[in-house]
Amino acid sequence: MSGADKTIANAYYEIEIDPKTTLPVRVKVTVLTGRKGGTEKKEGKIVGGEHVAFHSEYLLSDFGKVPAPKIPAEAQKLLAKS
Repeated sequence: MSGADKTIANAYYEIEIDPKTTLPVRVKVTVLTGRKGGTEKKEGKIVGGEHVAFHSEYLLSDFGKVPAPKIPAEAQKLLAKS
């Protein structure tokens, strides 16, 4: 989508909590952005017209199953300065 309107973007999320542990187990995120001159908006929210939505879902139960990334020594030095 070319010509994205950087002044209008909406994000929504849902967090699923495990009732037994009271810890989050899943996060769903939806991000919407509009097109300059083509998106209908009302009170800062996209309500119609030309827009695009991105959907992502994160399963927190996979924590620890994915190996940690190997960060090169030079990059570690830069991160430590931040």
